[in-house]
Amino acid sequence: MAVTSKSVNLEAAAKRTAARWLFVAPTLFLLVVVNQLEKTNVAVIMADRRFLSDMALTGQSARIGLISTMFFFGYGIGLLAWGFVVDRLGPRRTAMLGVCGWALTTVWCAVSHGANELYAARLVLGIAEGCIWPLCNAYSRRWFPLREQNRIQSTWVNGNQVGIALGLPLVSALISAGGWRTVFWVLGVGSFLLLEPMLLFLAPDTPAASRFANEEEQRYIMSRLAGKREAVYAERSVGLGSLLKDFRFWMVTICHVGTVATLFGLATWIPTYLTQFRGLPFSALGGWVAWTYWIPVPLAILAGYFADRSMRPALVGSATGAVVAVLVLTAVLVPSTVASVLLLATTLASPVIYGGLNASIMQGMALPGQIGRATGIFVGLSNLIGGLSPTVIGYLIGHFGGRYLAAFGFISAVNFMLVFLYLPLDRIAKPGAA
Repeated sequence: MAVTSKSVNLEAAAKRTAARWLFVAPTLFLLVVVNQLEKTNVAVIMADRRFLSDMALTGQSARIGLISTMFFFGYGIGLLAWGFVVDRLGPRRTAMLGVCGWALTTVWCAVSHGANELYAARLVLGIAEGCIWPLCNAYSRRWFPLREQNRIQSTWVNGNQVGIALGLPLVSALISAGGWRTVFWVLGVGSFLLLEPMLLFLAPDTPAASRFANEEEQRYIMSRLAGKREAVYAERSVGLGSLLKDFRFWMVTICHVGTVATLFGLATWIPTYLTQFRGLPFSALGGWVAWTYWIPVPLAILAGYFADRSMRPALVGSATGAVVAVLVLTAVLVPSTVASVLLLATTLASPVIYGGLNASIMQGMALPGQIGRATGIFVGLSNLIGGLSPTVIGYLIGHFGGRYLAAFGFISAVNFMLVFLYLPLDRIAKPGAA
């Protein structure tokens, strides 16, 4: 009986390991989960009256929002710098440096005295955490074939939502047990102890350096990488000029501004909205409300799967924007508190979806030797601009007497604009299947 190419492919697949999904993907996912816990734990802390009293912030919505905005200024600056570090040192060493940095800075938040010192600590924390997008996108480019890009992007970007979902009960419990400073101590020390061993043993820079990826898997990955003809990891001299002249790069950047504004605008203010405007007790944040924050996780995974199947990620982004623009406004107008919580939790799927799609689109534009810098630039600039969202929302809340229609209407308008920003990207020719 003649041996067919199909049978040969099946035999090769049977021998091929899956180290990229068994070890690298979980490492990236947990990196982002912990990174997000470090970012947004302050959203729950901001709803704690003892914290507001200790920091002399009671009743000062704009100054409260500035706690988050200071982080995002630092985050944007850090992203711009860390992208060059990733391309120079590789993603693993960059990740290990970044984790050390954000662990130490989180401890600084724990010992801060006064709002001004906390602002400074959050600014430096943002700089330290700015490594996360460039290094995760570099890992994705080096380890995952083109056909798996939307799935791996949605997997690690989904860590943002899981971090938010875990943050509600975890931070609430830590505040109840030991006060708001305990939160920073636990997260700072815990992130170092959990992540450094995983990076050291499970996630080398390339498949060839992994003791878990056999030759079949390495061959499979290398033959199917996005931009595989330029897939030379030692490459260091790739210029960014042509990429920065490409209008698609700036379209993705603008879309990511909306992503950042949506994620951190909602994540920062939802707990305060629910406790102060909807009247939920603080304990509910660690109870049934926390469970609703898991709703976006399967939605984002499903969107990533559909984007991979259709090879039209921008169209998925445009459709997502239309749905979210309606849901955010409905969440504020609906009389039922339970319905409002469910709708707001569902809208948190959108920045996870957008983030994965934006990273995937960038994979098809940037060469392997420039992916860290390209990611750092587009995500960094996006955070510098979109990071104003928590302060803008805080200002609108104060200006309109504690009402949230205009504040969350701002988020709705951002998502409505994304509908039309993604459409030109969808008209770009799809990359060839691998």
